[in-house]
Amino acid sequence: MSVEVSLNTPLADALSNIVQPKLTEIGWNTGGLDDSALGEYIILMLVNGKSQDQIATELSNDLLSLGPDDTGATDFSKWLFEQVHLLNAQINGSIAPQTQQVPQAQGGSSRQIEGDQGHSENSQFSAPRAPDADMGEAMDDVQDGSIPTGPKSMRSGSRTGNKRLMGQLSKAMDRSSDAVLHRVRPQQGTERINMHNRQPPKGPRNDQNRNQRIPPNLRAMGVPNGGTPKGGMITPMMNATPQQQMALFAMLEEQARMMSQIFSPQQQNFMPGMLQPAINPNFRPGGQAQNQQPDRSLFERIEHRAQQQNGHFNKRQQHDKRDSQSRNHHSTAPGADGGQDSANGDVTSSMEVENSQKSQSEQSSDTVCKFNLKCTKADCPYAHQSPAAPPGVTLDLSSGCPFGARCQNRKCVMRHPSPAQKPAHSTAENCRFFPNCTNPTCPFRHPISTPLCRFGESCTREGCKFKHVTITCKFNPCLNPDCAYKHTENQKRGIFGDKVWRADGDQEREHVSERKFVDDNMAEELVVPEHAQGHSSEASNHGAEITGSHYHKVLPVWRTYATSNSHPEVHSEASNIAVLGGGITGLASAYYLAQQLPRSQITLFEGSARLGGWLRSKQVDVGNGKVVFEQGPRNLRPAPPNGWVTLDLVQSLGLEDQVLMTSKGSVAAQNRFIYYPDHLVRMPGPGAPFLSSIFTILREPLFKHLFTASLAEPFKPAQRDPDDESIGSFISRRFKPALADNIVSAIIHGIYAGDIYQLSVRSIFPILWHAEKEVKSVAAAIGQGLTLRWPQDVSLKAEWAKAAPVSDKIKAVRNSSVFTFKRGIGQLADRLVSKLQDFPNVNIRLGTAVDGLRRQSNAGSHKIGLMIRPDFEHTDKPITEEFTHVISTISSKALSSIVRPASSVHLLSQTPSVTVMVVNLYFSNPSILPVRGFGYLLPRSLPFEQNPEYALGVVFDSDATIGQDEILGTKVTVMLGGHWWDGWVAYPDEEMGARMARAVLKRHLGISEKPQAIHVGLQKDCIPQYTVGHHSRMTRADGLLRAQFNGRLRVAGNSYTGVGLNDCIRSARNVVASLVEDRVQDTGLESFTAGNGPQLRR
Repeated sequence: MSVEVSLNTPLADALSNIVQPKLTEIGWNTGGLDDSALGEYIILMLVNGKSQDQIATELSNDLLSLGPDDTGATDFSKWLFEQVHLLNAQINGSIAPQTQQVPQAQGGSSRQIEGDQGHSENSQFSAPRAPDADMGEAMDDVQDGSIPTGPKSMRSGSRTGNKRLMGQLSKAMDRSSDAVLHRVRPQQGTERINMHNRQPPKGPRNDQNRNQRIPPNLRAMGVPNGGTPKGGMITPMMNATPQQQMALFAMLEEQARMMSQIFSPQQQNFMPGMLQPAINPNFRPGGQAQNQQPDRSLFERIEHRAQQQNGHFNKRQQHDKRDSQSRNHHSTAPGADGGQDSANGDVTSSMEVENSQKSQSEQSSDTVCKFNLKCTKADCPYAHQSPAAPPGVTLDLSSGCPFGARCQNRKCVMRHPSPAQKPAHSTAENCRFFPNCTNPTCPFRHPISTPLCRFGESCTREGCKFKHVTITCKFNPCLNPDCAYKHTENQKRGIFGDKVWRADGDQEREHVSERKFVDDNMAEELVVPEHAQGHSSEASNHGAEITGSHYHKVLPVWRTYATSNSHPEVHSEASNIAVLGGGITGLASAYYLAQQLPRSQITLFEGSARLGGWLRSKQVDVGNGKVVFEQGPRNLRPAPPNGWVTLDLVQSLGLEDQVLMTSKGSVAAQNRFIYYPDHLVRMPGPGAPFLSSIFTILREPLFKHLFTASLAEPFKPAQRDPDDESIGSFISRRFKPALADNIVSAIIHGIYAGDIYQLSVRSIFPILWHAEKEVKSVAAAIGQGLTLRWPQDVSLKAEWAKAAPVSDKIKAVRNSSVFTFKRGIGQLADRLVSKLQDFPNVNIRLGTAVDGLRRQSNAGSHKIGLMIRPDFEHTDKPITEEFTHVISTISSKALSSIVRPASSVHLLSQTPSVTVMVVNLYFSNPSILPVRGFGYLLPRSLPFEQNPEYALGVVFDSDATIGQDEILGTKVTVMLGGHWWDGWVAYPDEEMGARMARAVLKRHLGISEKPQAIHVGLQKDCIPQYTVGHHSRMTRADGLLRAQFNGRLRVAGNSYTGVGLNDCIRSARNVVASLVEDRVQDTGLESFTAGNGPQLRR
């Protein structure tokens, strides 16, 4: 679209004013409580740059569910883009696109020009023909469907049009109340013809002056009122308008051209004595009009249109070719004046030949080659599919792929050249494996023709005929024994030093069996981080904290190794550690580091001006008191093991007295709903009566096929060698697609805000994937009581068994449904920040962006350099600071953008994220909700008229969390967007978001009351999406990080092992534990490697 539409502009406002009446006219109102939702969504699609076809497709399929024969969406999209150009021309002063008007003096009448354009569009510049068929002959060969038979929505027996549109047509055509002889003339296209009172014609209807009175001096010429003079003149030149004058001149010149053809020199030979007519020189033979194409009859135009619709491209090309040969056969020899036909006066120009060749080329590009991927003709003019795509995909022939035959996109549906061109591209492209390519028939180009010397720089042969590279190796130290690049002194070393025998070095080297990692003279110590504050380093490693009558530790016991004889690679050098990101993962990582490594310096970098990340709790004054609005996570589940890790952290921070828990017997824990198809459906669960649950499952359409699919699942074959699969595909294959679309998609909307047909079942529901792989049935695994167990969870529970008992409050929270804090979930981040400020070895740097991260290449250095740009210094040159270790808690995409070389973390950039809009509303009426419970979720199968705002779910905060607010009332949260907004470049503003949330509550819950307080927040890229292949990508990323940084760079956060708050805190604990326990090769992704994965156990 050439016109750019932006929100809150005069063009967008003008479009809104005309779109809504148009939707009412064609009957596309949503029928809900807010008829403006569809119009606003159409404007948003224009703002997001959707094309005409994309808008028509989305309206027809997703929004209105129109039938395949209903072209109403296409017509509306075409009208919409015409209005965009017209309004832009009126408002911004640009030129609206319009059809080019060709003067009649240069090629015939306007009717002929329109016919030529229509034929050119359908026949691709086919050769013209002489008008040799009348209307009757043309109608005999008209194919079915070539001539409209009525309104588009009623053709071919289609009855899928909108009922409201049919009602309007019936009402407009109803004449039952009129008299038999009373008819009206057509005014709007819906009346009947008046056959009784019609007056005689007054001349051409396009004549603006046909109703004007004729001057008296023209009446003597026999000119009737509004008619044409007897002599053939239209109006006197002095009284005619400029348009009439031009029309008169065009008619006269057209007559002159026709006369010139009749009285050409060839015709004059048969009629001697006839005078040459006085005509415009442009219409003489050899003049400027010689390039005009001859006219074609209506018969030929309709015949070619029917042939193109039926797909007879070859016949059309042969027909055009015969016509072109026929014209060339009758043309004169080269050098004749103007190339005029000597037999019939037809004119053949170079433009016709060029158009004919162009027509054949365009026709070929619009046709798929019958050989397709097996085509061996390099210059094949037909279209082919992508060489990487599976055979038989549907192609979009309107656009060509920019990569051509080199395309490697399996999903590319654009037009491609012949696959025979691929070897030519390969020979021009460098081999990516050079200089280590071992393929003797490699089709790619190698920079040198002579093979590299296998001895590299160690070659001692004089006059060696093989190639020796003079480029210095970029790795220091280089660990490749076959590296052919040049190395400096001590650069190629490392593990090879142990393989080289030295006569004078064996006595000085300590044998590997004599190395000690634990100081035998030092007693085992327990780490109690609370005593590290304000005490000496020696006192910080001893003692315990007494709370009430219970002795407890913050973390399971970690063994503290002596620094004198510890591992030289990690622990002895972990003296300066950087933590990237000030979210909950970064704060927890810095807190654990400060506790376990009190002698190390910890620096926390945060690019923004606040800490806490997505934990955003806000206290809002509503007049009589304050209420808490949550813009991010709102509660935590205490389920082990990750929930217990969070409770340990809560106890360490001293937040037990601030915890608010929701018991398992509360109304919020027992009542959870899904809205489908037009009402709330309570989900069966603990606390619900058994008979009531059975009745709900049998009655509600939401649970259709649940029993039958569950009974048939054990008998379905398991997938062979499964690697990964989407959640929607897995549930549809093992159970029924309805269960995936109705129930599972709603659950995923509430957790990931994602699409079940994009998310990975192996990463999100690993128990389902392992059940099919190991037991061959999900139902059988559940029946046997099998659960997934990770090795790290087993060791964690063993440590908890040895630890001291926890407080009574923590025990009570462990048995609750969910818990939060009195001032919101953000209170956890606030307490972490205050604790970190008390540690003398922690430095928090806000507003400091990290622009680069690389391993230092200087000899003997194992540190990581961070290129930092502080906001307060206002400098374009970043500052480089070195750290022994770096823990990244920022998103995987952000990390991949700063790491150098990028190839070591390029897999991390393939984890997308979704954007969610959170709208908090407070009503003073405490009984405004029709039901009580935790809230409800919306599935992807919900009809559009029930969810035009693309809502994900609604949380009843006043029931889910009791005790946060100072006054009574009803507090709800509406979540919008998620994967529905993928690809959007602009999102609704706060005002529109508030109206969308209120529309959702009014439609689903019947709440029309105005809220006393409302808060709207847009969380961009807040929830990572573990798409299909996430597990394998993380496995490969673990190997790349280990090879490039050797444990110096470790990752944690919601981009890898879980998006929940408990998952983030657990990942922070694990990454710090691996650093403290001297696990050198750990990267934070070791749980994805073989041997560390989960297993099914009873």
